[in-house]
Amino acid sequence: MDLLVVPKPIFSRAKEVFAYYLSFQVGNALLEGGKTYAFENDVNTPFFDFVNKTGLEALTSNKLIFIPVTNVHLALELETICKADRSLVALLMGSHIELSPNNLQRITRFRELGFKTAFIHRTDYEELESFFPQTDYIFNNNDTAAIPILSARIKKTYARTKIIARGVNNDTSFNKAVVSGAELLQGDFYKNITVSRDNRISPLKVNYISLLNQVNQDDFELDKFAGVVQRDTALAIQFLKMVNSSHVKGTTITSLRHAASMLGQKEIKKWVTTAVTSTLGEESPGEVTRLSMIRAKFCENLAPMFEMAVHKDNLFLMGLFSVLNIILETSIEQALQIVQVPEKVKVALLGGENDFAAVYRFIQLYEEGEWTEVSRIALINHMKIKDIFNAYNDALEWYGRLIAVSATAEPVTE
Repeated sequence: MDLLVVPKPIFSRAKEVFAYYLSFQVGNALLEGGKTYAFENDVNTPFFDFVNKTGLEALTSNKLIFIPVTNVHLALELETICKADRSLVALLMGSHIELSPNNLQRITRFRELGFKTAFIHRTDYEELESFFPQTDYIFNNNDTAAIPILSARIKKTYARTKIIARGVNNDTSFNKAVVSGAELLQGDFYKNITVSRDNRISPLKVNYISLLNQVNQDDFELDKFAGVVQRDTALAIQFLKMVNSSHVKGTTITSLRHAASMLGQKEIKKWVTTAVTSTLGEESPGEVTRLSMIRAKFCENLAPMFEMAVHKDNLFLMGLFSVLNIILETSIEQALQIVQVPEKVKVALLGGENDFAAVYRFIQLYEEGEWTEVSRIALINHMKIKDIFNAYNDALEWYGRLIAVSATAEPVTE
């Protein structure tokens, strides 16, 4: 079964990532009507296969994930199909789920086996009430009038059940949803920033930006690079960890200069852009850094499909710097005056029209789950659904490996 799928973050009231849910499209929405019927009546479990293959480390950084299930899936032995930690898996049930005694019995069993359960907003709450004892989460379409009623109805008896508000796309709707009683929130509010006229970039960020600009020159000196990195202990350790973990076993890297020469300019440039962007983004919501990394690799992977394979390195850079305004807490225009990027990348990130902009718009549509438009662009560019999925999934797995190396690799000292 051909899938388009993207994990979307769910936040706590403190704006920390609590979980992810899978937004998806089965097949090409324009050619095959989305094949929703195929998913609802198929004994296959593509989302469990996806989670099993990709792993929760790459998908959610080992946070909870909501996986869509159907009436057919509820009749299967999901405990044998699911290879992930069950305590980190919530079975997500939409309006098509039958509120029957048989399904209630099956859901009760799955909860006893360690799974969490969740229902997407539906109007027949009276009928759903018998399922409340077995429900951990309820998704609501950010109806701030309905949330207090739902909360009062559930919380009196089932205090552990949490209400998730969907479509929270700015700070105003975030605050309204919290006041109305939502405990968890989903939406793009974390991508929005308030730009102050007097906003100044901290000296630490200025140093990192200088390093970015240095390696983004056509040619740069390895000794100068090593000299800059060694002045920041955290950055130096991170660099040595990465080189040590990627190099041939048995070869001891003895210094930053040695490591730089072993890696070479091209790989140094990629490492600096990812590592420094990650470090700069530490003050932003954690999802921002994750988003920039996945966008970068997804852009690179899409290059051949847009007949831009020769530009894959700059497409990587475009994806990585697409959230630079959030990281630097300024406008994108000012951010791109501070950090040097190729002109075509700059045009795309500023909303202009060129071949880079086409790729940038595509990845935005993909992560927003705008599947009809994604399908239209796929048709125009003769892109296969399977190839798009593989490009995105590879980006997720690459990000998983990246954070795993950062967490476990042993550093080498100067």
